Amino acid sequence: MSTRSHCVRMIFAALIYCHIAASLCVAQQPIFTPYKPSGIYAVGEKVGWTAHVPQGTAQGLYTYTVKKNNYSVIKTGTLDLSAGRNTIEVTLDEPAMVYVQVSRPGSSESVTLGAAVAPEKLRPSVPRPADFDLFWDSKIKSLERIPENVVLTPGESDKPGVEYATIRMDNVDGKHIYGQIAKPKREGKFPALVIFQWAGPPYPLQKQWVTDRAAQGWLALNIEPHDVLPNAPQSYYDALPEELKNYHLIGREDRDKSYFLQMYLADYRAVDYITHRPDWDGQTLVVMGTSMGGQQALAVAGLHPKITHVIVNEPAGCDTNGPLHGRASGYPNWPADNPKIMATALYFDPVNFASRIKATALVAIGFVDTVTPPVGIWIAFNQIKGPKEVVPMIDSPHNHQATPEQQRPYTVRAEEWLNTLVRGGKVTPRQLPSQSSTADRSNRNPSLHVESAPPADQPVPRTDRNSMIAHAELLEKRKKGRIDVYFLGDSITRRWGTSDAQYKRFLENWRQNFFGWNAANFGWGGDTTQNILWRLYNGELDGVNPKVIVLMAGTNNIGNRSPEGPDDPRIADVTRGIKAILDICQRKAPGATIILMGITPRNDNPAVMPIINKINENISKFADGKRIRYLNINDKLADKDGRFREGMAMPDGLHLDVKGYQVWADALKPILTELLGPPAKEDHAPPPTGDPSARGQQ
Repeated sequence: MSTRSHCVRMIFAALIYCHIAASLCVAQQPIFTPYKPSGIYAVGEKVGWTAHVPQGTAQGLYTYTVKKNNYSVIKTGTLDLSAGRNTIEVTLDEPAMVYVQVSRPGSSESVTLGAAVAPEKLRPSVPRPADFDLFWDSKIKSLERIPENVVLTPGESDKPGVEYATIRMDNVDGKHIYGQIAKPKREGKFPALVIFQWAGPPYPLQKQWVTDRAAQGWLALNIEPHDVLPNAPQSYYDALPEELKNYHLIGREDRDKSYFLQMYLADYRAVDYITHRPDWDGQTLVVMGTSMGGQQALAVAGLHPKITHVIVNEPAGCDTNGPLHGRASGYPNWPADNPKIMATALYFDPVNFASRIKATALVAIGFVDTVTPPVGIWIAFNQIKGPKEVVPMIDSPHNHQATPEQQRPYTVRAEEWLNTLVRGGKVTPRQLPSQSSTADRSNRNPSLHVESAPPADQPVPRTDRNSMIAHAELLEKRKKGRIDVYFLGDSITRRWGTSDAQYKRFLENWRQNFFGWNAANFGWGGDTTQNILWRLYNGELDGVNPKVIVLMAGTNNIGNRSPEGPDDPRIADVTRGIKAILDICQRKAPGATIILMGITPRNDNPAVMPIINKINENISKFADGKRIRYLNINDKLADKDGRFREGMAMPDGLHLDVKGYQVWADALKPILTELLGPPAKEDHAPPPTGDPSARGQQ
């Protein structure tokens, strides 16, 4: 096998095992620039992308397929990039979503592109059932005849100033509702946040999903979508009946037996329970969720009148009858060739709840999402009567398949809303302008662009399930073994000491260099300085008391966007972010010496090297030679222009390979020997952790 073929196979294996590694393929494929940065066009307007091949990318012929509404093929063609540049264009005479897949013959590599044509004009495939309101009103009355029978079981929150408990309530048909609830440990009334969970076989809820929100000031409730315990060992969930693990098949031909009936009623009861609590402030009640969690949030927002805000990301279940009318529908993937299933589905379709929603709504849509196709979500959004804001994510697939950067428009905007609401503020939705003009109006509406991130020195959580699980595992890791050297950072740090099988050789290198120094890796892929700050503020360094902290951060804030000029705002912003990380590390671990690493080169766009160099120059000034040491290895990794030397980096031009990690280790070991003495013959560091999604938890 050739070296190039081996690298490509390794990259695509990483895509399977680690969703956030999608960025690895950038350097291996053409780059597509949409005609309109917003990705949104008018009917009759030319939708298009300019393709070009960066240095090192295979040139030649590519094939592409264009689908309308992720369903019907409307164009195919060949893209000749032998000259380095070409275009893909299509024109539609009706509102629709456009989905494009580009591939190279003989290769498994592909690129997906998305666009919207007059999406604000998309309408439901079929009318809402005439007895829809009557059906749900009767079901809610049946639920209300059953006492809540609330059982709260207090537990340890593992977070100062936060109260925590598990909760059980009664549902219809002898079923139960389980969840976790947390609140600030003080007298008063608080805004409420109810969280709904995504699809998949039943899984345990993570305590941090409510305690972290409670620490921010929320009365937070997170409920199971199933009648199962919320915090049992994994063996409990593994042993559940197969029928329950395929719950979307239960009762799908009968609205009175549908599994989603008891799920939605459980959601309603959870919200209603919050409204009866004396510690709810009576003013702010937010429901939120992703995928099936978003599906539930839209449904219950259409049912319960006291909900004030709804925040959803790529909600599932929208426009279930779409395949009968040339539109893909996605999860729960109910078969369109069964009339009974299609008729039943309409009673659980968020599109039919949306027109009842009066709450202020934030809805994020991934333009290349095939799990919950964007056309149905746009239709649901258009039906909402209350104030609303759409967050287009033009290059994002479904959340668990997306990179943090692709999901950032949602994560940033959702946190902005939550941060405002928890303080008692008012959110003002940004409006989508009319697309009647062919002019690109995206500059007038920031919500049509990737949202600018919050300041780099502001803590921001990663809200995807995979990152939440990883955070919980790192909280446990800090309590195990002995940690004298604490590595902190993003994926460049994480891959070095991870248990993930695809990075086995990196872990071997880690052990060869650091065994005997009790070194533990607390990096997490995709993290910005904001995310690292949040993890530190939320316990990952608490009680560790390391002797040395090795910090490398900032490359995900910089990204691969070309500079805006010599004073690119990322320079000052990232500098402040790294200073904030240093400050909290010194507060949490006052006895530690911090080794501050310079940001390593990015060859996915060499134009950003002046930004990296200037930031490194700035942060070097934070070192005092004693408690903070600055270490820059870029001259060993790369030439004077920042181009990696042979073997130092992975094919993506960003992540280090074994040779690069050895350069880093060789630079660290003299300092560690000075501070800690030579490595011992035994090592007591906790075992390495890895990516939860690589273990099938996604």
